[in-house]
Amino acid sequence: MQPRKSILALLTFISLIAITCTTEDKSEQPDLIISNGKIWTGNQDAPWANWIAVKKDRIMAIGEGEPAMDADLKIDLQGRLSVPGFNDSHVHFASAGHLLLGINLLDVNNQELFITRVKETTERLPAGSWITRGDWGAYEAWSLGSQGGDTKDAAFEPHRSMIDSLTTNHAVLVTRYDRKVGLANQLALDSLGLESESGILKGDILSQALGEIPDKSFERKVAEAKRALEECRKWGVTTVQDMSPLDQVDVYNHLLQDGELTTRINYCPATLSDYSMMMDKGWVVNWDAEGGPVPSGDDWITFGTIKTHIDGIMGARTARFYEPYSDNDVETPTWRGGWRQFSGDLDTFKKMIIETDKGGIQLRIHAIGDEANSILLDILDTLDAVNGPRDRRFRLVHAQVIHPNDFSRFEGRNIIAEVQPYHVTDDMRWMEERIGYERCKGAYAFKTLQQAGCLLSFGSDWPGTNASYYPVNPFYGLYAAVTRQTINGEPEGGWFPEQRISLEDALRAYTWGSAFSAFEERRKGTLAPGMLADIAILNIDLFETEPHEWLNGKVDYTIVGGKVVYSR
Repeated sequence: MQPRKSILALLTFISLIAITCTTEDKSEQPDLIISNGKIWTGNQDAPWANWIAVKKDRIMAIGEGEPAMDADLKIDLQGRLSVPGFNDSHVHFASAGHLLLGINLLDVNNQELFITRVKETTERLPAGSWITRGDWGAYEAWSLGSQGGDTKDAAFEPHRSMIDSLTTNHAVLVTRYDRKVGLANQLALDSLGLESESGILKGDILSQALGEIPDKSFERKVAEAKRALEECRKWGVTTVQDMSPLDQVDVYNHLLQDGELTTRINYCPATLSDYSMMMDKGWVVNWDAEGGPVPSGDDWITFGTIKTHIDGIMGARTARFYEPYSDNDVETPTWRGGWRQFSGDLDTFKKMIIETDKGGIQLRIHAIGDEANSILLDILDTLDAVNGPRDRRFRLVHAQVIHPNDFSRFEGRNIIAEVQPYHVTDDMRWMEERIGYERCKGAYAFKTLQQAGCLLSFGSDWPGTNASYYPVNPFYGLYAAVTRQTINGEPEGGWFPEQRISLEDALRAYTWGSAFSAFEERRKGTLAPGMLADIAILNIDLFETEPHEWLNGKVDYTIVGGKVVYSR
């Protein structure tokens, strides 16, 4: 028996002895027993069990066979699969709540559906609320589930006469997916002091109008957060790592105080200049903690990481590459992409990164193009040289295209590839068109990154971009990582199929990998005695079904801290 398996077995045995010897003492009995099914623990040396006993918010014992104990609350799995609660390492929670409670027009390209969506939104939002964004026409330009080559111009353009009579209590200013065209209803035009017979706004007028939309009330932000939490519960997501605006922390604290926070939060400011504020607040990693570094905060809300960007994105041709874009050789044949935020001035960018790292803050940096990722590896070398080597768990956010010469630089460094596997199924619409077949060999190269010693941390990027919706549903991410196909099953065999990974590796990246990336692996990510009792019970056995069936998978129970927060 291997050491880790021996330790797990010993802990389980000790737990059982303690319970069975004091069966009359209710204080020593579990509060919840989950049994009679398949439990994937996430522990590599002891991956399977049949039952779990939970006391308060922790796992008390776990084992195989029949549990020799009783509890007031029991869940009979009836053969179903249980896994550690999913930990989504990359979400924009406030935006998700805004989209879910507000309006989503990504798939709208005709008058009938546009009117329906606006009407539904007025029924959700109280009178006086603004209806904004929407991003109509995205899938008219790029077909949902496309593997590329079928782009077309978005033709649908709404008119305010379609919705004025429906929106007398709601100002509306929604945008097309490229945010170059907006539609305002009469109420919004009056509020903004504008005139437009059609309601269509463009250029500077649109930009100015968007800037004058009133701020949302705190109550609206709380309502949006509750709707987003509902979605997390539905899909077994027990932790999210969030990059919302700073005031979202006030929303989380409010929900926690009211007992309504049902998903754990690892919060990360998304502006590099906030690093000094984080140090002042103590939002840093405790590198000297017994057993290894841990984030600040408590079991519900933790801090210690900051996010910034070095380059842009593929869809807008702003990701930074060594060579020019393949599909932009007429207008700007030498265009290789751009920079973001402070990285336009690399000297200043590096100085701020060094100060952030010195202050005890973990770095997660958005990088898409091969040159951008390479520069970040250079910066990591600089951090080792200037501040000294340590277990930084430096996070390459997206790590989308890696140059072949750079894979060897990951070995032995605990570098985190914070990747969103659903991007594979979505980005293949334009990847080969943008950068050609050869460079795509290094795109979302999950298998090669693993083999090079990089640690995978999976997330969704929920709710996505103005061109696509990325669901928080982890079944979609698992499917994408294992198949590398669109949701329509294309291409046959997968896009660069040599980069497919196993289901077990994908599950581990969505649980333990995400916990490890945030220094939380000693309380989350696996099912073992002493760990937080965050568990998802699925209606489908991922190990016994074909990946295309996972797209219709459901979560039957979501358990957070030993409490059932969702049952289907």
